[in-house]
Amino acid sequence: MSLAFTRSETGGIGAGLTVVAPLIDPQTAERIARERYGIEAGATLLPGEKDSNFRLATKEGPSFFLKVLSPGEDAGVSNMHTQALLHTARRAPSLPLPRIVPTLDGLPEFRLTVGAGDERTVRLTSFSYGRAQSGGERTAVQRREAGLLMARLQEALVDFEHPSADHETSWDMRGVLGLRPALGAFREAAQRRRVEASLERFEAVLAPRLATLPFQVVHNDFGGDNILVDPDAPDRITGLIDFGDMVRTARVFDVAIGAAYQFLAGDDPLAGALDVLSGYAAARALTPDEIALLPVAIETRMAMRVLIPEWRAERFPDRRAYITRNSAAVWHQFDRLDRMAPDEIAARIAAACQPSRS
Repeated sequence: MSLAFTRSETGGIGAGLTVVAPLIDPQTAERIARERYGIEAGATLLPGEKDSNFRLATKEGPSFFLKVLSPGEDAGVSNMHTQALLHTARRAPSLPLPRIVPTLDGLPEFRLTVGAGDERTVRLTSFSYGRAQSGGERTAVQRREAGLLMARLQEALVDFEHPSADHETSWDMRGVLGLRPALGAFREAAQRRRVEASLERFEAVLAPRLATLPFQVVHNDFGGDNILVDPDAPDRITGLIDFGDMVRTARVFDVAIGAAYQFLAGDDPLAGALDVLSGYAAARALTPDEIALLPVAIETRMAMRVLIPEWRAERFPDRRAYITRNSAAVWHQFDRLDRMAPDEIAARIAAACQPSRS
């Protein structure tokens, strides 16, 4: 079992990355399903960064998704994710989100003792079907639908409260300046300077206005790996998964994340982000201040997408290829955006955020 660093130890780096621990085996997953949920099913291990994730396939009925959280995740944070899913099921039952399946005792989650000092939260949900948006064809309609889904999810969560909602996580943009010590992880000076410039822009432009922005609990990882689409009708979104980065933060950060993850690979990467923003604007309006700060917020998320993986890859060199798998695409996007005039970027983003575009 290897430990990453907490915010208190490194000035902001590593919060939420916690522990890399041995995975639960499929036989244990099947026993959990049988003894705690009364479900006879075959377990298949699914990819995951820290957690043990399984698809539970029954012989004649539906499949389920079993998640055994990393022992490094605080139990309160895990419970926040569970309660958020229960809350959205009540507030917006039509949203394509996983649904909590209670234990035989009626519990929405439980704590599993794996070994000495190793306790993990276990949660069972319905299985979300579809292909990851990042794994195939992307369309403008699909991106607008993603923006619309984000707006509807935010609306469902607007009144959600939990004692752990303000927990520390490295992926919360409001703490990005605490990541500065990680800049030394870059092997190339030019990359370090480019990311440092983004952090300086955040500090000068966005940080002084942060306290005036609307805050709420948000998904905080609204990207193509977590958006599922119908493989036979790719315009249709079938699910949204992975609530593991959920946190209470500035609402505009969630929108910036959704936009940043939809950049295109060509000479105009911004076009894909504008589709998301127009879809969002069809259901929910940002304030003028939020719209004005979106370019900086989007750039900041891009910087985090290369900075945090580089820092992690330095500590887990055997996993560098996986951890930094998206970095080359982000650097390409930086290169293309840096060729565009900042006023042009801001004007196009502002125009996309007007409801009349939907």
